[in-house]
Amino acid sequence: MIAYPVSFPCASRVEGHGAALSAGLVRTPMEAGNTRQRRTQRVLPHTISLVFMIDQREYGAWLAWMNAYAWDQWITMNLPGLLASKLGTNTAAVPVRFMTDLQTELVDIHRKWIWRLRISAEYLPQPADFPPVDGIWIVGGKPQAPATDWILAGTPGTAAPIFTNPGTPAAPTVIL
Repeated sequence: MIAYPVSFPCASRVEGHGAALSAGLVRTPMEAGNTRQRRTQRVLPHTISLVFMIDQREYGAWLAWMNAYAWDQWITMNLPGLLASKLGTNTAAVPVRFMTDLQTELVDIHRKWIWRLRISAEYLPQPADFPPVDGIWIVGGKPQAPATDWILAGTPGTAAPIFTNPGTPAAPTVIL
């Protein structure tokens, strides 16, 4: 994986970033009962909207580098988001790949020509990119028929504050 050159301007903080996180929901309406819903992926793929402000003198070199690498392979760029949050920093090296056409606009800022470049990139986080969830989660049942309830188990030294005993349909039991 190639790193975005440090000599090039970072994605603009002034222009802002945007991200769309996809849960990949597939919803199946049911004639009788609740709509069924499931996810096609478990890691929330990100579509990140980036804006670069590139000086006219750097535009050719920037565009040549991007054309050579950014659409055909994964590159790392320092960006805010999931990895930076996990590390407790403002930005972190994120593997991205450009996925849309480049929108360009030449603007005059203080008598200098600056290119405003807009692009969308994809980031496919790995499960390890997410911070750990506190507690021990247990899903009962078996793969063919998983349980519909989630139970936070705790440990023998510090048991979970909630113990769920479903009882029977006629007499459900919940002890807090």
